[in-house]
Amino acid sequence: MAFAEYLSGLDTAALTALLEQRRDVLQEPAPASILELAQRLEAFPSLYAALGRADRDEVVVIQSVALGARGIPAVADRLQCPPERVRAVVDGLSSRGVAWRTGDRIRLPGRLAEWFTGPLQRFRPLKLIASQTGIDELRTAVTGLGADPADLRKAELTHRLAALYADPGVVGRAVDALPPSAREQFDLIRAGGVVPASAVLVRAGLLLATPHYLPEVPREVEVAILRGTRRALTGPPELPASTATPDDGRAGAEAALLALTSLLDDARRSPLPALKRGGVGVRERGRLTKRVGVVEPALWIDVAFEAGLLGRMMAGYGPSDEYDAWRAGSTTQRWATAALAWFALEPAPTSRETDDGEVPPPEQLHSWGGMVRRALLRAAAGGRSLRAAQAEIGWFCPLAHYDDAGLKRKLAAAVREAELMGVISGDRLSALGEELVAAADRADAVDVLAASSAALLPDSSARLVLQSDLTALVSGQPSAAAASLLAEAAVLETRGPAATWRFSQQSVRSALDQGWSADELLARLAEISERPVPQPLTYLVADVARRHGAVRVRGVQCCVTGSAPEIAEILATRSLSALQLSRLAPTVLSSPFDPKVVVAALRKAGFMPMPEDGKGVVVLPREAPAISRQVYAREPQRRRVDAAELAARLTRSSAAATGGDDQLAFSLT
Repeated sequence: MAFAEYLSGLDTAALTALLEQRRDVLQEPAPASILELAQRLEAFPSLYAALGRADRDEVVVIQSVALGARGIPAVADRLQCPPERVRAVVDGLSSRGVAWRTGDRIRLPGRLAEWFTGPLQRFRPLKLIASQTGIDELRTAVTGLGADPADLRKAELTHRLAALYADPGVVGRAVDALPPSAREQFDLIRAGGVVPASAVLVRAGLLLATPHYLPEVPREVEVAILRGTRRALTGPPELPASTATPDDGRAGAEAALLALTSLLDDARRSPLPALKRGGVGVRERGRLTKRVGVVEPALWIDVAFEAGLLGRMMAGYGPSDEYDAWRAGSTTQRWATAALAWFALEPAPTSRETDDGEVPPPEQLHSWGGMVRRALLRAAAGGRSLRAAQAEIGWFCPLAHYDDAGLKRKLAAAVREAELMGVISGDRLSALGEELVAAADRADAVDVLAASSAALLPDSSARLVLQSDLTALVSGQPSAAAASLLAEAAVLETRGPAATWRFSQQSVRSALDQGWSADELLARLAEISERPVPQPLTYLVADVARRHGAVRVRGVQCCVTGSAPEIAEILATRSLSALQLSRLAPTVLSSPFDPKVVVAALRKAGFMPMPEDGKGVVVLPREAPAISRQVYAREPQRRRVDAAELAARLTRSSAAATGGDDQLAFSLT
C-alpha cells in the first residue's frame, strides 16, 4: 500500500489529527489532492521536522523496519519486547504520518527508509563485488563463514555466500571470533577508513578481495551486523517530580520583554551594523550590552528576527513594519510571540559556535540545538525535574548527533535561554513554561498561549514619576510614545525594571532641536506621568526654550546671527577661536566653516544655536527614513490553512490519488 493510499483511507477526524501534527504542510498553496499531500509529507524537510520529536524507541523501530523487519512480530523478536509495545510505538508514529501499518505489517514512506539506510550506500552489494572477483576468493569467504564450498560453481558460490550473509548469527560469530587487532581494523574499515586489510578479515569471510580493489565489506555484511545488534525498547525513563518551589515565571517574562524592546527601540534610532558576511558581530553585541544594558544580545537578536520584528536593511538591522503593532500589543501577546519564536529556533542563540568559528546572529545555521531545547522542555513538562530530564536527554532526543561535550553545551544554552525567557525556574518549568510547551504544537499557538497566560502575565502599565531633582523614575515597560519622548528629552542613567532618566539643559535642547516646543514638551510629560510637571523641570524647559534658537546659524559658509550681547560673548569665547569668526555687524558673524561644524562647536561651548537655510528658515533634523520590508532578507509569512478544513476538503475530493508502492525504494542488495 502506498503512502497516498493509506492517507486516502483515513477519515476526516484522523486526517485532521495527522495534519495538526505536521503543521508545515498547512500553508498556502494548500495540497489539492491526497497524492499531493503525500508528496509534501514525504519531502525531506517535512520528514525532518516530524522526526524532531522522535524518541529512542521510535528511532529503533524505524531502523528495524528499514533494515527489513516489516512485521510487528519480526520487530518484536528483534527488539526482544512484547508485540503490544511495538504496536503502541508504531501507532504513535502513525499519528504523525511517519509510519503506518496494515494489520501487523509496518510501512514507512520511501524517503524515510532511504534516509535510515543511507549510510549503507557506500558499501557495494555482494552481487557487484562477486562479478569482479575470482572463484578462489569466493571459496575462501564461504569457508571462513563455516560452510563447504566444494564442487560449487561461481554463481552457486555467490548464492551460498548471500545466504550466509543473510543470517546475522553467522556474521556475528565471525566478527566475535576476530582477534582484537583485526576487530579494530574491521571497525575502521566499516567507518570509512582506508587502511590495508589483514588476511585475517579475508579468511574470515567478512571482506571480499578483488584483483583491482582493496578488499571491501559487502553491503550484506553491514546489514547483518546492524540486524544482529540487539536494542530493546525501554519505554520513557521515569523522571522524578521536581522538588523546586513552583514559580509563575512572570519576572523573567517581563525582563525578557524589556530586553527585547530595549534592543529594538535602540535599533530604531541607530540600526545594528552588519558584518560583510552578514549578522551582528561580537564587538557590536558587546557595545549593545554596554549601551542598552541587555545580557545575551545574541538571544534577543535571534528571537526578534525569527518573530519578524527585526529585519535586514541597507544600513544593517532595524525594526520591521510589524514591530510597532507588536510593541502596542498586550503583554501576553508580545511574550507569546517572542517565546514561540525562541521555542522554534533551530540554532541555540547563545551557542552558535561551529568548527569554522561563530555564525553571528541572526544568520541561518544548521543545528540540532533547537531539537535539544524542545526535547528538554517537553520532557520536563508536568512538573518533572529538569536536571533528571537533562540526564536522560539521549532517550528523548536520539537524533541530535553531538558528542558529550557538544550536548552539554547545548543543554546549558537551552537552560540559560529558558531562564532569561521566564520559561524555567530552578529545577522545573515555570507556569508560563508549562503553557508554552502545551501550546507550541497548535496551529494558532500565539493566540492560545496568549489566552492561557493572561492570568499569569497581566498587563501592567509602566509608571513614570517626574521628580524635583530633574529625574524621571520609570517602573516597568514604558509605551512606545513614552520611550521615544524620554529618549529625545532625557538621558538614561540606570537601567532595569526601574530605570532612571535625567533631564538637563543639553537633553532638553536636544528635544527642542527635534521640533518640540516648550509647551508641547511640558504637556506631553504631564500626560505620560499623569501628574503636574515639577516646578524645577518646568523652569528648566522654559529657560532652555527662552535661549533656544536665539543664536541662528545661516548656511552661507557661514554666518552667525544673534543679539549683540550673544555675538559679543561668542567672539570672546576662546574655545571658538578655531572657527575664525569675524564680525560683519553688531549682530552678525561669519565663518569659513560648514554650518554643521559651527553649530556643533557653539553647542559644545554652551550656546544653543539653531541652523537656518539660505532664506533664514530654521532647519530641523531629518527624520530617519522608514524601514521598508522590501529590503529585508526574509520570505513573507505564507497564510496558514485550517487543518480540519483541509482534511474535510481532501476526504471529499473524488480526485484523491494513490500512487505505486514506494515503500523501501532503496534496495539493501
